[in-house]
Parts: sequence; C-alpha cells; structure tokens
Amino acid sequence: NAWFDKLSFLHIFLIWAFVIMMFGFVYHFLTKGTSYLYQALGDKTSLSIFDAIYFSFITATTTGFGDIIPFGGFRILALIEVVCGLLLLAFVTSKLVSIKQDIILNEVYEISLGEKISRIRSSLLLFRQNINRIINHIEEGIIKKREIIDMYTYIASLEDSLQQIFTLFTKSRINHFTKDIDPVNAELIFISITQSLEKLLELISILENQKIEWRRDITISLIKNSTKQSSLLFEHIGAIKNLSNQAVKNLKSQVDVVVQDINKIVELKKE
Repeated sequence: NAWFDKLSFLHIFLIWAFVIMMFGFVYHFLTKGTSYLYQALGDKTSLSIFDAIYFSFITATTTGFGDIIPFGGFRILALIEVVCGLLLLAFVTSKLVSIKQDIILNEVYEISLGEKISRIRSSLLLFRQNINRIINHIEEGIIKKREIIDMYTYIASLEDSLQQIFTLFTKSRINHFTKDIDPVNAELIFISITQSLEKLLELISILENQKIEWRRDITISLIKNSTKQSSLLFEHIGAIKNLSNQAVKNLKSQVDVVVQDINKIVELKKE
C-alpha cells in the first residue's frame, strides 16, 4: 500500500490545513522589499495575518478571486503553494474515495461471508443426512452394495467443506478490510463439524459391527484427510475473538475424542 493509505482522512486534512497556515505565516511575516501581497480593495500592501491566511487558502485551492495579488518572490511561492495544495487536495480526494471503497467492500464481503457460511453449514447438514440415510438402510437391512461403495463421495464433500472453512478462517485474519467471523457463527460451524464427525464415526462403527466391507483406499484416504483437517481447524479455534474459553475447551475436547475414535477404527487391520 502507498504510505498515505496508512494515514486517516483526518491526518491528511490536518496536514493540508497546516500547509495552508504555514504559507499564510510566510506571506505575513516575510513581507519585505519587492516581495509582498497587494490588496486592490483599499490599496494596501501591509495585510493582516488573517488576510495572508485567506490568500494562502484561495491559492492552495486554486480559487483565485484576484482581490489579493502576490508580487516579487511571493509569485514563485504562490506557484509552489498551488502545486502543494493540488497534491494534498488529490490525497484528500483519494482518501475519501478509498474510505468509500472500503465501506462498499466491507458490505460486499459481509454479504458474501454470510452466504458462504450458510452454504458450508448446509453442505455439512446434507452430509449428515446422507450418512444418516445409509445408517437407516443398514439398520433396516435394505442397504445396497452401491451405497457403501459410493460412501466416499459423501466423505469427499465433508473434506471439501472443511477445506472451505479453513480458508474462510485464515483469510478473515489476513485481509485488512474484512471482518472477523462473529463468535456465534464460528461456534455454530465448529458444532456442525463435530456433529458431522460424530455421524461419520457412527456409520463406520456400525459397518464394523455388522461386518460390512466398506474399506477402500479412497475412502480411507478421505477419512484420514478429513480428521487431519478437522484437527488443524480446532487448533485455531482459540484465535476466534469473543469466543469463550469454556466453549473453546468443550468443542476441542469433544472433537479430539471423536477424531481419536475414528482413527482407531480406520487403522484397524483386516482380519
């Protein structure tokens, strides 16, 4: 970013006002010989400090009413002030535009963030519904081999959701104009992750107990990736602002147990 981007609008405005005041003081206190300001109305060359600052202001803003005219060295000084005034005025205008852009970007990002959170939670809910459907079919004795084979597609969607969540939380911390995810939505997301992992654990536990063959390389790989991604996410949970320590502790301990149980089943050797 440009250095002036780090300055607030007030800082730039004060610098601009300070420059105008300084030039006004120069016009007033350094009047001598051929360098002076001439006021046509009243035919005066000895002007008050107010008149000098007034001339400095209309010069810096390129208003130029013509009621006060510089002579001698003050002509060059007035030209320098015009250039400085235009540059500072451009900075002020740029800052105003930048502030407006930041407001718009924040509003757009907030809307986009809300939509992303909603989609992620919907995706996790759909995952649990699909897994629950398989569990019901197993319990009812109507499970088909194709459903077991296609189980990896649902786990792939879980892994994708976890990756999106990880990106969402890391980006919110490094982007200078964006807002952090609020603690309520953050807690809901982590609860949804935990519930999804619990549902996955329930499914593979039933499959093991029912002696149903479900282990495929792609399925095992996706489960491992999902548990690893979940662990990484929950390691960052403490960085979420305004999320209570008790909530962090409860969520992390809960998911740790679930991840450990899933990994135990996944690592079991075939008989």
